[in-house]
Amino acid sequence: MTLLATAMFAGALIVAGVGLLAGLHTAMVQSLDGTARERLKDVSSIIKEGRLGSLITSNHGDIDVTLVLAPDGEVIASSYAGAHTGGDRGLPFPLPAELGAGRLMTLTDLRIGDTGDFRVAAEQTRVRGRPATIVVAMSLRQAERTLSLLQTILLAGIPVLTALAGWMLWLTAGRTLRPVETLRRQATEITATDLHRRLDVPDSHDEVHALAVTLNEMLTRLDVASAAQRRFVGDAAHELRSPLAAIHAQLEALANYPDPQRDAQVASALLEDTERLHDLVEGLLDLARAEGPAPQRLYTVVDLDEVVFAEARRQRALTERVIDTRSVSAGRVRGDAHALRRVVRNLLDNARRHAKRHIRIALNRRQGTVELVISDDGAGIPPADRERVFERFTRLDEARSREVGGSGLGLAIVSGIVMAHGGTVRAEADDAPGQGGLGGARLLVRLPEERES
Repeated sequence: MTLLATAMFAGALIVAGVGLLAGLHTAMVQSLDGTARERLKDVSSIIKEGRLGSLITSNHGDIDVTLVLAPDGEVIASSYAGAHTGGDRGLPFPLPAELGAGRLMTLTDLRIGDTGDFRVAAEQTRVRGRPATIVVAMSLRQAERTLSLLQTILLAGIPVLTALAGWMLWLTAGRTLRPVETLRRQATEITATDLHRRLDVPDSHDEVHALAVTLNEMLTRLDVASAAQRRFVGDAAHELRSPLAAIHAQLEALANYPDPQRDAQVASALLEDTERLHDLVEGLLDLARAEGPAPQRLYTVVDLDEVVFAEARRQRALTERVIDTRSVSAGRVRGDAHALRRVVRNLLDNARRHAKRHIRIALNRRQGTVELVISDDGAGIPPADRERVFERFTRLDEARSREVGGSGLGLAIVSGIVMAHGGTVRAEADDAPGQGGLGGARLLVRLPEERES
């Protein structure tokens, strides 16, 4: 990581250095071009005023060379002492034919002074009624020296700066990553059996501090989930132990003490315990599916009112209690049809076990949600237990629940399925019978409504 950052820094320095050299070269050339144009204007003004002599004054020595040439190449006037009249041989350098008015060119190795490269500009004019050309040459020697010095400095400085930056990055990365390495080492030492351990949080309030806090919060959630899983396994084993022990005892009685008059009763009891065991296993499987991620591809549009009516008919065949569905109206949701049917069935099973004579079902649409309410005229749920009833293996009346075959998983399954569908479920007290309620428990489920497109 440090090597990569150092290489990137070196690359950035090289790009910046090349850009600096190119920019400085362009700026210097533009400055010389501006001076050359100003020089052309000055000489043109001298010619127009009739003050042109054979020698043109120059303030820059060999840096600024000005010539006034006749069409045949004769030097009419010059700021360069080495130039003289006499045709082409009077020129200190060959004049390119493509050099026109207003155009600047770079000519190399000109024989002016100590020779060198020059920026050359030319302009057509008339001297004493005859055509002439003004030529201005600006030396690039000073600019080339400046650029050469800067290039030398960059060539020597970039490796030094790169080494210094690499050293600084190594120190900074080491100081920054040392707490990260401590967190990594401590995290590798934490196993599934000691999730109660926590990582050391550094004193610095930076990203590493935030990372340590986040990891500790994650460990807390894992610890809570692990403890809940252990409790679930223990509760499931405890629930399975009773029917298995009963089945085992009755099978021993059949094997060791056969009695034709009693065998039919034992077989009936075995069948009852087996059915209870089957219901418990099915409940555990449904709970596992409810608490797992639901595949969205299985979600369809479900007419919840049809599910309610179908489950109400099923319950009427199982009980003599009155099941009132007059308050059920249309309601559509999106979800797993089998799971939503399980929600309605578990709620009705719960109401049937606790109701005395009446069960009421209501289904309405309200503010983008579908509300399912199932009430009964039983003993109700105490306020302190209205959240606990949705936990696994919760029985408010152990003896009565076991007698009627409750496993303590029905409402836990309801809660898991509803939450997986983005809804909520809660237990409330129904209104007193004199106020229109049944006086028992009231379970309210809210699910997002599926609107018609």
